[in-house]
Amino acid sequence: MKTKMILAVVLSALTVTVHAAQGFMAVANVTKISGKAMINKEAIKEGAEVADHMTIVIPKAKDFIDVKFQNGHVIRFVGATVKVEDITPKSAVFNVEKGRVFAAVKPMTQNESFTIKTARGTFKADGTRLWLEETKKDTYVIVADGKVSAKTKKGEVVVNKDEDLRLAKPTAELKTTLAAQSMVEKSNTTFKEMGAL
Repeated sequence: MKTKMILAVVLSALTVTVHAAQGFMAVANVTKISGKAMINKEAIKEGAEVADHMTIVIPKAKDFIDVKFQNGHVIRFVGATVKVEDITPKSAVFNVEKGRVFAAVKPMTQNESFTIKTARGTFKADGTRLWLEETKKDTYVIVADGKVSAKTKKGEVVVNKDEDLRLAKPTAELKTTLAAQSMVEKSNTTFKEMGAL
């Protein structure tokens, strides 16, 4: 009888430990690094957690990091400066100050969201592969698959598969165009490298 009781206590303790560990699992981790990259001014190592209020800086234009989420989203930051505003199992908000972002976002439920902000607009993705590039000159978004909702001071528009959008300022007219096939192929090549295609 004592053996069964001890076994029950041990199993109960293990269950609590496993659930506690699951509660503290990182939402997203760095899975690949090419070149030099920093989080909050410290060099990034593979496996590093990406969490709220971090600033990711990748100084050189061709260097990058890949970040994989527990729910399957994959994102690549290239030559970028990005502030992580929010990151939970149900939502992510990245503020991109400069650089390129390739995001492969899984389909989401109604209470989930994945948002990329720039100085010119806000872009919400759902079941999408998108490439966003932020420069001093403009914000460029191309959708390789799915759709992206783009919102600025001027209004809101949906950017569909094989379409792109270019914004020179937050008050620019929201007008999507058919993306050049070379740009679609270029983005798909990157998504293939990321294991997202």
